[in-house]
Amino acid sequence: MSEIIKIDARHPEEDLIIRAARVLQNKGVIAYPTETVYGIGSNVFAAEAVERIYKLKNRDQSKALIVIASDTIQIGDLVSEIPESAEKLMENFWPGPLTLVFKSSADLKNSAFRRSHTIAIRIPDCSICLSLLKTCGFPIISTSANHSGEPPATNARQVAEIFGDQLDLIVDGGETPSNIPSTVVDVTRHPVRILREGGISRLEINTVLESI
Repeated sequence: MSEIIKIDARHPEEDLIIRAARVLQNKGVIAYPTETVYGIGSNVFAAEAVERIYKLKNRDQSKALIVIASDTIQIGDLVSEIPESAEKLMENFWPGPLTLVFKSSADLKNSAFRRSHTIAIRIPDCSICLSLLKTCGFPIISTSANHSGEPPATNARQVAEIFGDQLDLIVDGGETPSNIPSTVVDVTRHPVRILREGGISRLEINTVLESI
């Protein structure tokens, strides 16, 4: 069974966050809670670790993975531009369960995202995630902790049951407050396109964009 460490979801212990961050810095793969469901992730720039996640999930490699960042500074290394529609949505819904699909940066040409011209990113409203991201110093993969086509895990026990000893670490932050995934919006086109309605409704998205 993968090692499990329990971290306070409201006040993450610094020493435990550093411990989890070191696994990511060493190109490991971990599971961790978000404000939606549990995710599994790695350093976005560690190509071998990203490929490992695809295999763990039995996921088609043509399907992109979501990335989480701690702030807009981390996002700058990943995207080629931030359109006005994205700025408005970021201002209203980040941090939170909104994933935006951007045109990817040329800096990703040597990464696992080299085959795609787009990248899906969000800033999570989760203390454990944000502490982990700031300590790591780089964005990480945030794909739901499940095998493709199956329900995502909402607690550490479920993660362990799904992946056994295949992860380098499982961060136990308790039960997630929701099991609804993030809303995904493609901002590479005009008008924007809602690819998946989740934690933020279509009406909320459209209401914000009407003010542009």
